Amino acid sequence: MGMLQFFKDAKNVQAMKKEMGQLKAKTQHMIDILSGTEEDDTGKYKGNEYRTYRKAINAVDRKYNGLAKWGVLQTGNIIDLRAAFIISRGIKISAREKGVDASREIKWAKNFIEYNNLDKEMVQEFAKEAEIEGKILLKIDIEKTPEIEKFKEYDYQMVAVRYVSWLDKKYTVITEKDDYLKYKEITWGAKGDQKAQSLKENQFVYKKFGGRINDPNTAQSKVMKCLTQIDNLDKALRDWREINRIFAGPILAAECKDGQDVTSTKAALNDKNWKIKKVFISTAKLYYAQFDVGGVESLENEIITLAKMISGTTGISVQYLGLVDLLKNRSTSDDMREMLSTGTVKERATWEGTYEELIVDAMNLFNETIYKQKSDSNKLNPYLIKVTIPVITKQHWANIKDVWLPAVVAGKITEELFLEQLPDVDIDEELQRREEKEQNELEQIKHENEDLKADMNNKEIFGGGA
Repeated sequence: MGMLQFFKDAKNVQAMKKEMGQLKAKTQHMIDILSGTEEDDTGKYKGNEYRTYRKAINAVDRKYNGLAKWGVLQTGNIIDLRAAFIISRGIKISAREKGVDASREIKWAKNFIEYNNLDKEMVQEFAKEAEIEGKILLKIDIEKTPEIEKFKEYDYQMVAVRYVSWLDKKYTVITEKDDYLKYKEITWGAKGDQKAQSLKENQFVYKKFGGRINDPNTAQSKVMKCLTQIDNLDKALRDWREINRIFAGPILAAECKDGQDVTSTKAALNDKNWKIKKVFISTAKLYYAQFDVGGVESLENEIITLAKMISGTTGISVQYLGLVDLLKNRSTSDDMREMLSTGTVKERATWEGTYEELIVDAMNLFNETIYKQKSDSNKLNPYLIKVTIPVITKQHWANIKDVWLPAVVAGKITEELFLEQLPDVDIDEELQRREEKEQNELEQIKHENEDLKADMNNKEIFGGGA
């Protein structure tokens, strides 16, 4: 056997092995589909293209910032809308128990919230960051404040809150050995000769919004769970655009009898630069080529199905994904808003716990540094206050009008319980204003009675003298 024949045979063997490998992969794929087993990473088809936290969070970050190829519009809408519905109009500080004086603690907490802009844009920004990363890390520390009156009693010092991004620091959460929820330390930055930085237990607040309890470093936000569907939706919309572009530019065709007719028709159209509204005389039959649109309906169904899947995962209504025509009536639209409010209950509860823990840790840090010379009885007690995030929906207002208002008018419930149902109402401040108003009215009545009594005495005196 010659050398040339040897290499030919070797090449054929390699080609045959390659074909056998491809056939084996296809066969295994069919077996996996029929048996319902999960494919490994070598499979061609994957229902999830983002199977690690690092890959998913980088994809969300690029999509939200408008740097990704696919899913920019949908991802941005989902994150912003979920953050807005979760936090609503902000957090509310109140006393944890009735009858307990928590005025000092509430005053400090409100100053703390205002100082860190948590009553304005930062509370929404933190919610947005948590929707991107699936978790939140807040660092606390004492810093100097502007020398204004409200901070004078605190020696012009207050606890500052700073957000720490996982994408920026790649931090690691260290827990107790037998307690997954006891976060002992946060570390990051150990590279080569660079020393690691860390935050101790009393210097940070860390919360997860997804993932398993036993894995403190991995947290999937709702949008991470449907990134592949978001990509597919955007690609399907682009495919639809390409099809529309083809149909928007129809092709002029000519049906000719023979080759000579083809030549003459082609020459006539090229030379005369024929356009619509111009006369064209030929033995050829002119018409516009039409394509089979059967696949367009399937593509439209795919877009709708993907939007529904994304809506079901994130709680964002299909109307916010741009498919407003799927909502048949107004009641359906209202139900969708209720669905989003209900779909964010878990995150809202987590945020209430986050801000309660933040205030507790910040107040304790303040006691240890600024109020360290004071007695324990004069220090602030962070456990006297609670944090809530009022939910404001159409159903909520309907319940106030149809249930709570008639009950308080009929005297079946107290006014304090009724006031608790009203969003953006500070019950303690309202009760204090009412008490001051009643006190002023009593003082006014007292003065009027004294004036009336004095007038009557004067009349008796002058009347008696006459």
